Amino acid sequence: MFNYNNQNENYNGNNPNGRNGNIGSEDNFETLQNARKDLVGEIDAIIQYDDHLHKTDIKIAKSTWKNIRDEELTHVGELLGLLFYLAPYQKEFVEKGLKEFTDRLKGKP
Repeated sequence: MFNYNNQNENYNGNNPNGRNGNIGSEDNFETLQNARKDLVGEIDAIIQYDDHLHKTDIKIAKSTWKNIRDEELTHVGELLGLLFYLAPYQKEFVEKGLKEFTDRLKGKP
């Protein structure tokens, strides 16, 4: 499991809290932005394969698209891990959002 707490306190850009984890140079910032763009691409691919999967009754096509879609879901997890490594504060926001959703499911305000 990643240690998401590696933080470089010398860089205060790109983060409302002033903590930006491992992003300390323009190259690293570009890496973070690329990881975000890749995450969007993986989600777009999941939507595409899922759409194909639900529009056919051909078993081999369904099996193929399901397999590929599931691989894309794994890629989402890998990219989230990379994002949290590069910018640990983002993990805090994601966890906050998950908690808010869970509370909403339980009927809490």
